[in-house]
Amino acid sequence: MSAPLVTGFELAPTVDDLHRVLLDRVLAGAYPAGSKLPSCRALAEELGSNSSTVDRAIGRLAAGGRVRTVPRRGTFVLEHTEAPVDAAQVVTGHLEELLQRARRLGVSAAELRQLVERSLDRVDAMPRIAVVECNERDLRKVTEAVQQASNVEVQPVLLCEIGDRVLDEEFDAVAVPIFHLNDVAGAVRDLDRVLDLNLVAAPSALRRLIALRDLDRLVVVAPHPRGVDWMKSLVGQYFPGQIDGLATDVEDPALLVGEPVVVVNNAAGIPAEVEQGIAQLISIEWELDARFAAELQGRIDGTLDRKKARP
Repeated sequence: MSAPLVTGFELAPTVDDLHRVLLDRVLAGAYPAGSKLPSCRALAEELGSNSSTVDRAIGRLAAGGRVRTVPRRGTFVLEHTEAPVDAAQVVTGHLEELLQRARRLGVSAAELRQLVERSLDRVDAMPRIAVVECNERDLRKVTEAVQQASNVEVQPVLLCEIGDRVLDEEFDAVAVPIFHLNDVAGAVRDLDRVLDLNLVAAPSALRRLIALRDLDRLVVVAPHPRGVDWMKSLVGQYFPGQIDGLATDVEDPALLVGEPVVVVNNAAGIPAEVEQGIAQLISIEWELDARFAAELQGRIDGTLDRKKARP
């Protein structure tokens, strides 16, 4: 079971702390191979640190062959061919370190056993929620948003990796963006255990769309025609000109080369060589609607209460 994606510190974290957190995320697949790490500034804000310390921690990841920084593009997670991490071994090391510190502080073995048992009871009683998305980048961002807006354990699940799983048997509730509800309907037995997430486009992307008001035409891109129609509807609220569309699952993305403006969602998967041939690429990032986020904990509690009330 992987650790939650958001980690807090009582004191300002050291380089060692940040390196451990980021490495754990890479090993757990929260930052999968090929994905781009959040910016140093974003990580610093999340983890209560500063950009310089985060940059040093990322430097250690790079020295260990875990990531590579590309100038003006960002830091990317590298493929690693070593054997999968032994989660029990990693946890044992951290646990022994903590127990040794407790013994130095004078905590007896009996007291330690009681503390561990109480902590295990709390962890076992903690509700678990799956967050489902169709691509790694959006999955990471939505998972972090749900984690921050709730007090429960959140686990990321990619749509393409669900297979024959029954998610509401593994988890107490399943959180999914409202436009993916049909995609998860076959992976749950009780739709009352599904939390539909109200996501909105990040204001930074919308401001870029508004700034294009004097342009005559742009192209929106999504994996499938249904997604293209949805993107046209969204972009059309901010852009008055002609909006053409391209679905990457059924059309050649190379057709985008030479386009002055292309608006994409993160599921589109445009090849890097095609991106380089587009004059201006606007990526739509998603975030939880602020009013919805404020109500999310109540909706989670209601879903869990309904689960408990059923025989």
